[in-house]
Amino acid sequence: MPESVACNLCGSDRSRPYGVIPDLLLDRPDVCATLVQCTECGLVYQNPRPTPEEIGAHYPPEYEPYTDITQGKRSWLLQRAINYGIQKRCRFITRHRPPGRLLDIGCAAGTFMLGMAQNGWETVGVELSQDVAALARSRHGLNVYTGTLEQARFEDESFDAVTMWDVLEHVHDPAATLREIRRILRPGGLLLVRVPNLASWDARLFSEYWAGLDAPRHLYVFTPGTLSRLMGRAGFQVIDESTNIGGYPTFALSVRFRMTANRATAEQAYRTTRLLYHPATRLASAPFFFLPSMTGRGPLLVTTARK
Repeated sequence: MPESVACNLCGSDRSRPYGVIPDLLLDRPDVCATLVQCTECGLVYQNPRPTPEEIGAHYPPEYEPYTDITQGKRSWLLQRAINYGIQKRCRFITRHRPPGRLLDIGCAAGTFMLGMAQNGWETVGVELSQDVAALARSRHGLNVYTGTLEQARFEDESFDAVTMWDVLEHVHDPAATLREIRRILRPGGLLLVRVPNLASWDARLFSEYWAGLDAPRHLYVFTPGTLSRLMGRAGFQVIDESTNIGGYPTFALSVRFRMTANRATAEQAYRTTRLLYHPATRLASAPFFFLPSMTGRGPLLVTTARK
């Protein structure tokens, strides 16, 4: 049975309806998430929601972030774009401190870990999917723990940096997760979190079709304000916020969500996807994504904080 919860940021149980969102990623119109907004602090979250024991049913084998890793074959152009994106991710950490020991939570097959290793960092990963974690170990020889952060039971003050790329919105108790991260970070250590940005232009443009909602897997939807306050209550000082990353892919996924909801034909979906991911389209549309990214209105928010 779904569970009812209070606000994870301020503890209030007073909220107003925000929306009922179907699972558009897996095209399951009968599977919906009920979102509410806390009337005290403004945090948007799913309530009621699947329990920790139930949530696994919403990450089936066909869940795309896993199939892209275990089955996908990438063109040289896509691989080049991925490599550029990883380099960009690495700079969010390397510009703030010299190499040390890094933990990547939700590390998938370890692509970001490899990028940080090339920058001189010792890396450790945590990944829930057994298959994906095994792939990271066998393919790249990476040090990856299968399970949750709490199950890994890392020693106190054992990392110089911790990263969570598109993970915090999935966890049931973000406040507790942030406190656990603070425990394992050394004094002055960095925490980097990327989440969908509810304050983005994309969120307003696409509304219930916005990819950042990704019901029912996203249990929380943050703005810069709610995320920074949550980090502050866990003992972190925010030192940087950026939305200059991932604008175009998120836009393209939102277009796909809208087409799924409107029951577009396979031919329509194929033609639109082919057009969206054509290099010429991406190049021509770049100026339209520049302003939102530079003004904090991009669809993905990267927040960096220090212990």
